[in-house]
Amino acid sequence: MQKNDRRNIRLIINLIIIAALAIVTYFGTRPPHVEVSRSSVKISGLYGVELRMQDIEKLELRESLPQIRTRINGMDLFGFARRGIYDLEELGRTRLISFSNGGPFILIRTGNEWIVMNFKNPNDTEALYQSIEEAFNQR
Repeated sequence: MQKNDRRNIRLIINLIIIAALAIVTYFGTRPPHVEVSRSSVKISGLYGVELRMQDIEKLELRESLPQIRTRINGMDLFGFARRGIYDLEELGRTRLISFSNGGPFILIRTGNEWIVMNFKNPNDTEALYQSIEEAFNQR
């Protein structure tokens, strides 16, 4: 194999890796679309989930995030965007979808996991919490 061929192959591989990282970063930093109905909460995007209202055991709004012990799976872009499965103090294994280090945070407990999420704008987080709480109380 020629020296130029090897250099071209390395260049192509590097470009593929950079493109893949750019795509994951792009989708990872986009806030999820959340759909709330009387019967479910659908969180779209990376690490999204669909929760049936009847499966929600606990719903709360907290001003701070419990201490993160470790990231099990997912991404953390310097605290700007966190998505994935994390081990949190008090909660244990948690699906975290967060776009701000500051509160508030929505905490949802189902039978097998916690889901914790917030948006960059606290008003968006509070509005989503109110929507979920209203549907949760009507179940």
